Amino acid sequence: MKNNIKIINLESQNSQNLNLEKDSDVKVAIYDILEENTFHLLECSEKKYTLNIKFIENLLLFDVRTNDGVKPLKQISVNLKSIFKILKEYIILCDSYYNAIKSAPVQKVEALDMGRRSLHDDASHELVDKMKKVAYMDFNTARRFITLCSIMYKKLKLGEQFFKYN
Repeated sequence: MKNNIKIINLESQNSQNLNLEKDSDVKVAIYDILEENTFHLLECSEKKYTLNIKFIENLLLFDVRTNDGVKPLKQISVNLKSIFKILKEYIILCDSYYNAIKSAPVQKVEALDMGRRSLHDDASHELVDKMKKVAYMDFNTARRFITLCSIMYKKLKLGEQFFKYN
């Protein structure tokens, strides 16, 4: 089923007092998820959802509710430790890629882009794998969630402040 997620509410706890729901990059990432997604809870008759998302330390918490947001259906806790190790490398490679676009030879830019996409795919596969026991999420939806996670990781420097991956 397509476009099962109808509403996403982002709950962020951060010491920088950033309002992530008003951040334009976060808004675009959420819009992309809502525009096209395939997600459903296993063993649940409900097919349209509101997601309340919260990041706490190494965890991504999905509070899955009915479409109207009233009735709680499932709380999914995803340990992101391995995903954030990949995202750390991904963000470094993205920065190198965007710097290379300005002046590097085309071959170097293409190589960095391939590496960047590969890391994004690795993190997406990891998210799909972590969700598979409680919910189905297709690869493209996972990619969109990884994009959202990487934006939040970078903006909040979550690797230093919230996510302990050592």
